[in-house]
Amino acid sequence: MVEPPLLVTSHDLGDGGVLRMLRMNRPAARNAMDTAMLVALVDALDDAARDDAVRGVLLTGGRDVFSAGADVHEALPDGGLRRNELFTTFYESLSGHPKATAAAVEGPAVGGGAEAAAACDVRVAGRSARFRFPGALYGIPVGAARTIGLVGLGTAKDWVLSSRDVPAEEATSAGLVQRLVDDGTAEAFALEWLSTVASRHPATVIRLKHILNAFAGVPDRVAWENDALRAHAESGAGPPRPGAFGIPPSARDA
Repeated sequence: MVEPPLLVTSHDLGDGGVLRMLRMNRPAARNAMDTAMLVALVDALDDAARDDAVRGVLLTGGRDVFSAGADVHEALPDGGLRRNELFTTFYESLSGHPKATAAAVEGPAVGGGAEAAAACDVRVAGRSARFRFPGALYGIPVGAARTIGLVGLGTAKDWVLSSRDVPAEEATSAGLVQRLVDDGTAEAFALEWLSTVASRHPATVIRLKHILNAFAGVPDRVAWENDALRAHAESGAGPPRPGAFGIPPSARDA
């Protein structure tokens, strides 16, 4: 039996509410995001937004890897246009989601995976976690818009233009990570934070998220970056070479 690329479960809060858990589930590909996973992510986020019982959403991967980014080995007959559009839809849905969102990051979060974590309200990371926004290596504008809003322009330029690995401790000091925890406990701490938020008035949480996102310019930043991604795809530049948005094949088992 083939495992689905995304496992969707619910954590019962005991008062009629639930937390929706989205677990990226392609361990053999280090949770690289292919078209099927992106479709599942977009659908799950839409379902959670419409379901009044859902008080929060947790995005996570495995104990050893959050996500290696876009699947560079996926066959893309249209040159990647549909998958690129799914990425932009996914980022828009996650960054603007009405419910509280948290990313539980263990291991590497690279390219599209780092973007997904950055699009959540908070990030809880194990001490061995690391982040990388490798778009500058391939001429792809990934990571800058959301990272600027979280850590400031100078730090965003450092991380994005160098495309270097950012250890979890540095990411915490810079403000990208809100909770730095022992390896293997990120999911539990993220659920604890979501449970705390879920105990507040749901309509107030939705309203406060909207106010805070608008004040920080999140919708504009996301729109600018997604427009740049669409322009790249429509330019005929084609899908990224191996390593773009993800861990280079030679490092996939590192």
